[in-house]
Amino acid sequence: MAEPAGKIDISRVLNNTFGVIMRHPAIYLGLSFLIIGIPNALLQTAEGSFTSGSSGFFVSSSYSAQGLSFFVLMLLSILLQATLIVATLNDLGGKPLSLGHCMATALKKLLPLIGMGIVMGIGIGFGLLLLLVPGVILYLMWIVATPVMMSEDRGIIDSLKRSAELTSGSKGMIFILLVVFVIITSVFGLLVGFFGSLSTLFLVVITLAINTINGALQAAGVASIYVDLRTAKEGTDSSALADIFA
Repeated sequence: MAEPAGKIDISRVLNNTFGVIMRHPAIYLGLSFLIIGIPNALLQTAEGSFTSGSSGFFVSSSYSAQGLSFFVLMLLSILLQATLIVATLNDLGGKPLSLGHCMATALKKLLPLIGMGIVMGIGIGFGLLLLLVPGVILYLMWIVATPVMMSEDRGIIDSLKRSAELTSGSKGMIFILLVVFVIITSVFGLLVGFFGSLSTLFLVVITLAINTINGALQAAGVASIYVDLRTAKEGTDSSALADIFA
């Protein structure tokens, strides 16, 4: 049974997050670039986001096309996060990394991950409408639901419950950790504004880089939070967390 008193260590989570990315930059940044960076850039270009006063390539783009683009990006984001979560759990567990194996493992769980994403989106979205705070609390409660589903082979509801159990007593620390990530992202955002004022080409390149880094950080960060919560609350050895993928 989880011990509510166990809390995450922010410095350890940050070290693990940046550590796995630095050890495997081709996997984390390369995959994020292909799955998130390029599609996001294409969508933003199509909508004219990179050029002021322009409506982009598709001047009369319909709401249905935008909806389809959003759905495709959501699927790609889920696939990326699940793949890199498997990679992170393997790395922190001292297991060798195989991109093909990580993607295959993620694909096996794609449908339940989509279902859980929908449930989380509805719950958090409704909570945000209720004076914002309930939505933030739900987000913090469910933040490790994806690694739970991937590592512990649980269903949608069980994964959400398990995530709430693991994050109990640590929501404040997780919130601080997310603020740190937001600050890091904001620094890159300032670069977008600066270079964007110089040249559209610079804006495209920097935006590509930011989307790529954000995708890698989000997946590695969520997995690192999960590993640290398991260690703090249950004393679970990180090597045991990747055994399910063997």
